[in-house]
Amino acid sequence: MFNGISIEPFRGDLEALEKMAHRAWRDEYGMASFPNLYRPDFVRYLLEIAADPKHFVAAYRGDEILAFLGNIPRTFHYQGKNYRAILSCLLVSRQEYARQGLAQAVIKEAVRINLEIAHYDFALLYLESGHRSSRLIEKFRAEGQPLQFLKKMSVLGRVLELDRVAYSEGLKCWEKAAIKIWGAHRLPKPDLGRDLVLEEFQESDLPAAMNLLNQYAGKVELARVWLGLEELKKEILYPGVSSTLAIKKEGRLVALLNYLEHEHLGQSPERWAWLNHLYLDSLEPAEKIQVINRFLLHLFSRGIVGVVEWSKGYYSQGFLYRSHFFPYFRHVNLLAWVFQPELVFRPVKGVYEVQI
Repeated sequence: MFNGISIEPFRGDLEALEKMAHRAWRDEYGMASFPNLYRPDFVRYLLEIAADPKHFVAAYRGDEILAFLGNIPRTFHYQGKNYRAILSCLLVSRQEYARQGLAQAVIKEAVRINLEIAHYDFALLYLESGHRSSRLIEKFRAEGQPLQFLKKMSVLGRVLELDRVAYSEGLKCWEKAAIKIWGAHRLPKPDLGRDLVLEEFQESDLPAAMNLLNQYAGKVELARVWLGLEELKKEILYPGVSSTLAIKKEGRLVALLNYLEHEHLGQSPERWAWLNHLYLDSLEPAEKIQVINRFLLHLFSRGIVGVVEWSKGYYSQGFLYRSHFFPYFRHVNLLAWVFQPELVFRPVKGVYEVQI
């Protein structure tokens, strides 16, 4: 108990969590657009990936949810070894409990679970500059907690429906003009080489996909590792949340594009695609552009207004710029909360992991 508030495993009250989170984000961002990361289907998707409900911690006063934090288990490869880790995400709390220690208490309970019960090696967390969560984590670092900086990531964007994006995001005239000058609003012409086929990913593609994605281990400084087909299936095949396209050559899977559908809440709600797991390394530069252009047309046909990607550094993003993706001046910092004293991270150029 914390001042009459219980801190416990999340009870699964998804609609109440979404309502609380929206209120908290509106208090901080006003009418600025933000992704609905607390959409019940998306949180349910994360719960199924995590499999163990103890990793999702919440604070309650009676039946009312006041704060929330999700922790998703995964395996990472770093400097020749595999480590059991946590991706910590979706920290949110009611504004009226800010500076009262509630969020800190939720984080401490999550750390206790990660360290004492589950025995993880480290946790990863993304922090947006200036966000309340960044200031909160800085307090932990100032106290001497083992938080280590890994990488700064910026945003790449691509617009498919400029008028809808401009209204939803409240874009200024100069921002719309910049997008037009960059050509980041024009739909590409359909042009996929005859040797390549782009199709919906099937369960039968899972073994080949896992083999492709696990090639990042050793090539990228910090890389997610897949230990089984069921783990991969949960993450890249989840209708309405996570979708995957297979790129095949002579019937063989040679590349893939996985993305999450997020509803951005601004002056109007609009669906965006966030690139999630991507492997195009086996393709020639021209083929990469052909594939991404076909991907953009596929998204447009489904009513998605734009695409978001982050500069994670696990693949060369030059083909995205050539397909008129543009840099957006917003960034997050990736940190590691280290539980194993002998594990020392250095800043990395590349991270193969999703951004939540």
